[in-house]
Amino acid sequence: MSKTVLITDDQFGIRRLLTEVIESRGINVLQASDGLEALEKLKNNAVDLMLLDMKMPNMDGLDTLKALKERNIDVDVIFMTAYGEEKLTVDAKGLGSNSHIFKPFDLEDVIEIVENHLFNKK
Repeated sequence: MSKTVLITDDQFGIRRLLTEVIESRGINVLQASDGLEALEKLKNNAVDLMLLDMKMPNMDGLDTLKALKERNIDVDVIFMTAYGEEKLTVDAKGLGSNSHIFKPFDLEDVIEIVENHLFNKK
């Protein structure tokens, strides 16, 4: 069965780049520009993994994590944040995120993290 990743980031260029790279590995991708849109996508789609940006308008990453927990939405989350925002990694871990990626990121590292999470999870 094919896996699906939801990329949630307010920057179109990042969503497009990650989509191209992840889809090239045979993984389905959905996109959302903020947490509110991500929650809507999660209502109607089975998602195995969410790449979630921390800083977005409307609903940021931490608020999105809180909403996932409140609504009992079970999806694994790897959040993306800029270097220098290490405190957010601690806050996000406390809300149930599985891992993090610092921006700017290396695409090979992102693919390795995504594939390891989707296919090598114990």
